[in-house]
Amino acid sequence: MSYYSKEEMIQLFKKYPQYIDKLYIRGFLITNEKQSNLDKYPFYSNWKETMINNDGIEYYIYIHKDTTCYIYSDARRTYFIIGHAYDPFNMRINEEEILKDLSEAAKNGKQAFWDAESNMTGVFCTGYFQNGNIVYSTDCCGMQLVYHGVVDGKVYITSHSKLVADLKDLKQPEYIVRLVNNRFWHYWGTWLPGDLSPFEELKRMQPNCAGRYRESTQKISIERYYPLHKITEVKTEEEFDEIIKKLGYIMSNTMTLIGQKWPDKKVSISVTGGRDSMTTLSCSNGNYDKFNYFSYISNVDESVDAYAAKDILKVLNLNHELYEIPEEYEEYKNLDVFKKIMECNAGCIGHNNENDAKKRLYFSQNPPCDVEVKSWVNEMGRGWYWNKYNKNKFPKYPYASYWRTMHKVYVLPYLIRETDKVFKHYLKKYYNKDIFDRISWLELYFWEFAWSGGEGVFLTSEHRMTYDITVPFNNRKYVELMLKAPLNKRKVEGIPDALITYMEPRITETGIVIKDISHTDLRAFIVRVYLEIFSKIRIPSLLPRGKR
Repeated sequence: MSYYSKEEMIQLFKKYPQYIDKLYIRGFLITNEKQSNLDKYPFYSNWKETMINNDGIEYYIYIHKDTTCYIYSDARRTYFIIGHAYDPFNMRINEEEILKDLSEAAKNGKQAFWDAESNMTGVFCTGYFQNGNIVYSTDCCGMQLVYHGVVDGKVYITSHSKLVADLKDLKQPEYIVRLVNNRFWHYWGTWLPGDLSPFEELKRMQPNCAGRYRESTQKISIERYYPLHKITEVKTEEEFDEIIKKLGYIMSNTMTLIGQKWPDKKVSISVTGGRDSMTTLSCSNGNYDKFNYFSYISNVDESVDAYAAKDILKVLNLNHELYEIPEEYEEYKNLDVFKKIMECNAGCIGHNNENDAKKRLYFSQNPPCDVEVKSWVNEMGRGWYWNKYNKNKFPKYPYASYWRTMHKVYVLPYLIRETDKVFKHYLKKYYNKDIFDRISWLELYFWEFAWSGGEGVFLTSEHRMTYDITVPFNNRKYVELMLKAPLNKRKVEGIPDALITYMEPRITETGIVIKDISHTDLRAFIVRVYLEIFSKIRIPSLLPRGKR
């Protein structure tokens, strides 16, 4: 794996200036240190500055030209949303109105503010300035990646860790370098353990938690604001049916808002024959004319999904746009350049799959839409890890080596020992027994760690290089409802099946269902054996106890 220094990237952009706007695209930076040379690397005149004077302290918000920032001030605070948001409970599509709602809710206390924030769907970072301090959080599942830390006495909150590394000359620590260069690193995706960023000075913002930077101490503290109560599964079919109706109501409102939010842009639902995209499609019933529908084929395996989607859309009398990513394309001559930018956007933590890189480069030149409606986060409604491992029983409470083994393939003693330290600190920092008694730790592993640390990195650093993306399921109240469904329903895709039938029975009547062919009993057996063996391996430190 290669780390690309800012000097190397400056030379790269001198030769290939046409890709300058892809560096840290759709990014943002909040800091109390004013940045100069916005016309040079890494900003290249693609970013603009907004200054917030809060109680005599100047904060600066820098946003990429393809990013939006909304600000609202009342007598006590200055609120902000970076990215985009909409509220299916109060039917808001305007971020300024949403900020006013947050301001009004905050009059009833801190928790009332976060309860109101839980109405929001979209891809965003939000928070407020007060008394010279700043409070901030990411969206429900961390689809807007947020890193934060204090460097040289100044706070940095950003979408791209390497942006701060470029500005402050940060270096990757030895552990990260060895981790991302080991031969098993690319198994199960390129995402870091715990709340780590590629740089020691920054951490990843955890969903369901808020960061609070205090100017007086120049330190960041973490406050968890969800969950406050135990999430209890319903027991009867009648109760499950009521959950489906509530989910359908929220998603129908959501799709109505998305259809209204970008009137001058091409908004497209990416469709396959899979349950997630079909759930989105079914909940668009009544708003079909507001959207376009597309699939793409970049390899043979994707053709099954694409043609299944085409057949379903034909039944609904909806037009289907099919994009085939060509094997040969003139712009591929610069594929290595594009890949370097993608890897910088992710913080230089691994090489990109060549097929994915070609897809992103092709779509950057030939975008199928302005905004893609992506069906991620609906997977929160699965019994995901029970199915992955074909297990019926997990430890009641997690421990560091178990999370490490579920994260990735670790076989080298140094990486096992150091990664266990990371997860031990991570579990202590964000969780306790009460939290795991409110929501199963397996759900929180998926929700707060895998989605934000994995898919959040992919969405922020790679996927949004081509066009913007919204995620209609990315809503805390919606996710909580899914987790109230019985586990036996979620293991067999009971939520999407019931919701599709409820919202658009014609999709169910087609009988077209695409299954995940990568999930087999043999694969589940192999990963289960690895989990059972390696979760019990613990490598002690070689240092004397007092120096560990």
